[in-house]
Amino acid sequence: MDEKVSLPLQTPENSKGEQARNWYKRRNYIICPIVLITAVNGKCTPNAAVKTNLTTISSMKHYASSCSPEHHTHRNIMENGEFVVNVPTEDIVAQVLKAAITTEKPCPVSVNEIENAGLTPIPAEKVKPPRIKECVAHHECILGWFRDNIFVGNVVAASVDSTSIDGTDKRKPIVTNAQGLDGYATVGKVIRWPSINMKSFRKQRRHTCIPLQPQIPRQYGRVSALCLEFPTP
Repeated sequence: MDEKVSLPLQTPENSKGEQARNWYKRRNYIICPIVLITAVNGKCTPNAAVKTNLTTISSMKHYASSCSPEHHTHRNIMENGEFVVNVPTEDIVAQVLKAAITTEKPCPVSVNEIENAGLTPIPAEKVKPPRIKECVAHHECILGWFRDNIFVGNVVAASVDSTSIDGTDKRKPIVTNAQGLDGYATVGKVIRWPSINMKSFRKQRRHTCIPLQPQIPRQYGRVSALCLEFPTP
């Protein structure tokens, strides 16, 4: 087993701005989904922000993220209390990158950042911010609570492409972590969990007072694991 190395929690004294942010990102070994969050301002002009810090608090119920108060997304969510989490796939990664470049620094409020990135806004089911047509899934949220730069949304509607339901969709969602700061990874093939001889495992553990059972919800049936595939440089 490799030796464990402690990671400092503070940036070097001479690190500032983007350099400091990247310093933290390169030390984040937690896999994070890449999503596009859409919101609207008071005039219903939509904006889109690429986020790599989305957190699932409760699947299909609550999602959390963070955003700088300087950005349109933060201001629009605080003003209107609504947003949509759109899930992109690898086939539109160029548009996702363009959206990230467009919104890296606040652009004019009148600019439709979705169309500017080559994407298509379509009406949401229950909130004002639009969904993005090219994305595979959408979670419409109303603002539950916020603190500092962190906001939590309560899901009021969700939708996916029909091909995701019938299993014919071969597009791959994209993710990132410390190894992919200058790139991204895709969710790859599905692998079944290895089988465990529970009787033998109990004997090894010698826990006779508490029965050991796999904590897997029955409704999910056979549980699988997801592999990550990084593009070849």
